[in-house]
Amino acid sequence: MADMSPLFAVSAVPIVANGEPVYVVRSGAFYRGVRARDVGNGLFVIREPVHNVRIAGIRVEGGYRVIENTAAPELVAAGCAGLRVRGARASDLERSFARIRYDSHDGVFEDISASGMLTTGSTDLPVGIAFADTAHDFRVERCFMRGFQWKRGDKQYWNGDGFSTERGNARFLFRQCAAWDNSDGGFDLKSTETVLDDCVSGRNARNFRLWSSIRATRLISLDPIKIGGIGDTNHFSIMAPKGASEPLVIHIEHLTVKSDRGWPIFDVHDGPAKIIIGSHDIQVPPGTPLVRSRGGGSVPGGVSFAGTPPRL
Repeated sequence: MADMSPLFAVSAVPIVANGEPVYVVRSGAFYRGVRARDVGNGLFVIREPVHNVRIAGIRVEGGYRVIENTAAPELVAAGCAGLRVRGARASDLERSFARIRYDSHDGVFEDISASGMLTTGSTDLPVGIAFADTAHDFRVERCFMRGFQWKRGDKQYWNGDGFSTERGNARFLFRQCAAWDNSDGGFDLKSTETVLDDCVSGRNARNFRLWSSIRATRLISLDPIKIGGIGDTNHFSIMAPKGASEPLVIHIEHLTVKSDRGWPIFDVHDGPAKIIIGSHDIQVPPGTPLVRSRGGGSVPGGVSFAGTPPRL
């Protein structure tokens, strides 16, 4: 019978990283039960193309970033295929829990809770879980990102997101995920073919910031809050492309919105958007704007509700 044991397994290892990378990830490796604090730019560093890596049951207290995906100087790419990250807890992170880049694909993040801190570095934009380049086909399930905040000058933009995807990313599923207390977007998503399934976003400056058409089952937006800087504060920022011939389409089967302040529900930026809502539970102060135009953004024909529209 073939030996099916993982290439490399780590369990129950207490580590004081002292700000240095610890594990250079290898294909087929299984890292589990790692306990670490004061991690640098990657407790786990993906520096070359790898596949079928598993990371499970880890705990991290303090540091910069838990999973970093940046090619070694002699390489041009370091994509990971089939990455599985499960059962992680991390606190007091300066930059992020994970950054996944290149043509990484077919990965899963599940059952992860991570918290950031208020950072002030000039280039250290904090994001709980960030995808970039052409990463595609990832499932993010039962993940909770909280408190990734970037303090800048009062007249500057305060970034800091719970989850982010970039243009070039595609086919993402966020299921039962939550983002709280981030200084910009809870979910800041530019990826195409994105699905949000039963997700919650609360006490972010913009609970959902959506740049491409998305489909959602149930979304809950709670109490957006102005944390600092010049950015908008709202439940949804819809970043429609300027001059587009076709509108960006946001389709939400059930929408829950609750707030004791009258922040706009939909801020629509730059271009046309089509917003389709099935059932809804909207509890906001009288006079709260359903739609606010920013830079010429519009919703031709208004927001479409399957039932009776809310009274605002």
